[in-house]
Amino acid sequence: MRPAQRLALLALLAALARPATAATHADAGSQAGSQAGVRSAAEDARRAALAQDPRLLPRAAAGRWAQFDPAALRPANAPRDFVAAHAALASGDLPAALGALHAALRAEPDFPPALHQAGVVYFRLQRYGDARVCFERYVEVVPARVADTRGLAHALYSLGEYALAKRHYERVLAAAPEDVEARRGLALADYRLGDAEAALRGLEAVLEREPQHADAWTWRSQVLLELERPEAALSAAERARDLAPWAPRAWFALAAALADLGREAEARAARERFSLLSRADQEIRRLEARLEYEPGDFASRRALALAWADVGHRVAARRELARLAAERPSDVATRILVLDVLDRLGDVAAAQAAARELERVGADSVAAWKRLEAFHAARQDRLKQIEAGERWRRASQP
Repeated sequence: MRPAQRLALLALLAALARPATAATHADAGSQAGSQAGVRSAAEDARRAALAQDPRLLPRAAAGRWAQFDPAALRPANAPRDFVAAHAALASGDLPAALGALHAALRAEPDFPPALHQAGVVYFRLQRYGDARVCFERYVEVVPARVADTRGLAHALYSLGEYALAKRHYERVLAAAPEDVEARRGLALADYRLGDAEAALRGLEAVLEREPQHADAWTWRSQVLLELERPEAALSAAERARDLAPWAPRAWFALAAALADLGREAEARAARERFSLLSRADQEIRRLEARLEYEPGDFASRRALALAWADVGHRVAARRELARLAAERPSDVATRILVLDVLDRLGDVAAAQAAARELERVGADSVAAWKRLEAFHAARQDRLKQIEAGERWRRASQP
């Protein structure tokens, strides 16, 4: 249930608990109607923001931003709508951020940070053609800032324009040689263009700079398989799997390498793991896409946290749980959910922090102290278990 729907329901329940009069019924109806109106207005605003075409944005006079220095940018001298866009991004509301960025670019045509951020938002929304428009305009307006435009090469790659993507990755790397993601992108563009040896060299350069880059290990395995080097491919796939055991592509690469080596039983087991994780990944992507358009959808956020926990991705699960807690900071049920998930993941430090938060939020809650007693008992923390049990009994008394 969305927050607005929940408020409307609470208002209705409160009205039913009072003596029924024309006034109370009118009040409840008015509040429910107001909440529905707010929700409808927000949805209309999102649709309007998503319908805007970046190609129609006004242009600044030639040379207007030639001397732009991002280091000099401060909230006080930034367009008001640009500041609002950052607030929307912080809350995860991409359509609202996009609407504010377009407003900033209409008020201050070609304002470079707004152009760049609009490109990033469009890319996250998988609108790669629109992302390309914004990034190309950014390069045109501030050509000296080409190092900032790895996103343009990513957009070109996502559009299947591999030769153009390769050229732009090379431009970015000429300006920023240590940009690991641009180097990875260049390697993948080389691979798509049929140059597996160049792709392998590029991926090895990525891994020299960032040995924990799971995706680069996965692609390295795939490239090595194409080069008919199955032993090395297996080693790379095992490294990818160990770094990102929740990532389906790592298991796919592992299955392929094992199959090439004739280890069919192990390959079959890896394919089964890939199939399971692939289904989970599709659900995660679906939920993430929904939340990009409906950031306040608490049920989807909860489902996403659980989905990440199910595949064992602690970092992602913690991120989504933190967002749930931030949305409902005083809700005991949410705090119990956070503790349950972290406890199940074996994330000891995070679970202990969640237990402390549950103590604070649920000081008068029977459910909170019952859960805390079980939590401390499982850790054989006898003193805390006894304290939680006593608090549970006191809270249970009428």
